[in-house]
Amino acid sequence: MIELSGVHKSFGTLEVLRDVTLTVPAGSVTVILGPSGSGKSTLLRCINHLEKVDRGRVRVDGELIGYRRAGDKLYELSERHILKQRAKIGFVFQTFNLFPHMTALQNVAEAGGGIELLERVGLAHKAHSYPRQLSGGQQQRVAIARALGRQPKLILFDEPTSALDPELVGEVLDVMRDLARAGTTMIVVTHEIGFAREVADTIVFLDEGRLLEQGPPTEVLDNPQHERTRAFLSKVLV
Repeated sequence: MIELSGVHKSFGTLEVLRDVTLTVPAGSVTVILGPSGSGKSTLLRCINHLEKVDRGRVRVDGELIGYRRAGDKLYELSERHILKQRAKIGFVFQTFNLFPHMTALQNVAEAGGGIELLERVGLAHKAHSYPRQLSGGQQQRVAIARALGRQPKLILFDEPTSALDPELVGEVLDVMRDLARAGTTMIVVTHEIGFAREVADTIVFLDEGRLLEQGPPTEVLDNPQHERTRAFLSKVLV
């Protein structure tokens, strides 16, 4: 279970997240929707402490992320402890972030995986190919296999198909559908509304750093309660 409690985050005078509170049950898929600049990516980065929250708390399976409590005070963990926590939180970025000098298999094995993980994303036959020899969709599937390598408690996806040509989007979404069916806990930032409707247990709408609406896809997509949600969906549901 992932719990965000009153999370605030600012960059200088720009308040990016404002009192975000959210619970994600284990084994569920939560999709975060919202316009550009609404704080979606920052929210993901706060979950694994790539960004430090200014106020509020993030917990994964009850464990405070990035900090330890001593009495009434919180102290930031050492980098070694933070890296240990991050190892249990997979992260798939917009850009694939593969090591260009390593083959697909080496990129996955670097995170503790092997050929079976490439098989899981349908790329065992590309094990000895370098990233430059792979399509964008294949590179992103290798990135997903790498994220699975440490058997994470959850996987965060930050617009995983936004850098892909349209004809390559489907192969990445198919892998994500398989993960969802296998019970992988996932938080996904995406504009793929069809995917959200099909796979998400919960859809969250974020705007100007505030969580304005959340619920099952049938409620949020078909009967949104907030005017900002309706305005956003009117532009993307075409």
